[in-house]
Amino acid sequence: MKKITLAAAVAAIAIAATAYASPYYALHQIKSALAERNAEALAEHVDFPALRTSVKAQLEASMARSIAATAGSDNPLAALGQSIASAMLGKMVDAMVSPAGVVALVNKSALSPQADTDTRADAPADGAAKKAEYSAGYAGVNTFVVRAKDGNAQEGALVLLRHGVWGWKLSSIEIASAMAAR
Repeated sequence: MKKITLAAAVAAIAIAATAYASPYYALHQIKSALAERNAEALAEHVDFPALRTSVKAQLEASMARSIAATAGSDNPLAALGQSIASAMLGKMVDAMVSPAGVVALVNKSALSPQADTDTRADAPADGAAKKAEYSAGYAGVNTFVVRAKDGNAQEGALVLLRHGVWGWKLSSIEIASAMAAR
């Protein structure tokens, strides 16, 4: 009887440990897909509809604040301009928030033909890109947030949401305040 209890306890601890470590593994898989510029592998770890909604909402709110600050709230042309800009913004976000678009946004060199020449083994070490430093941790039972190493909220963040027990998908990007204000 003690062997069964011990085996059940070990199994429960193993399940809890793998469930806890699962977002770190998903983050590792996302980083690997980005490094390899593998859009299909990245697409498996991104909830594109939720990501599009998140990015659109943040950009539209930023645009509304910007228009209100420059044109004022009583300007009738500001509302017309905002509706036209929102329609254009929606189409741009739909195009950018796709597997290939996300790879290009996060890894800017994915679009340039010089990317292969810059990453050769014989390239000078001083031109090498610095390794990104970040902190990652739970923000809730079903939410995992990745931020810049200093943890400054103004730097933006990647938000992964739980899909099932062990699955995690990038569902939101908190756009940095300085970038959203542009």
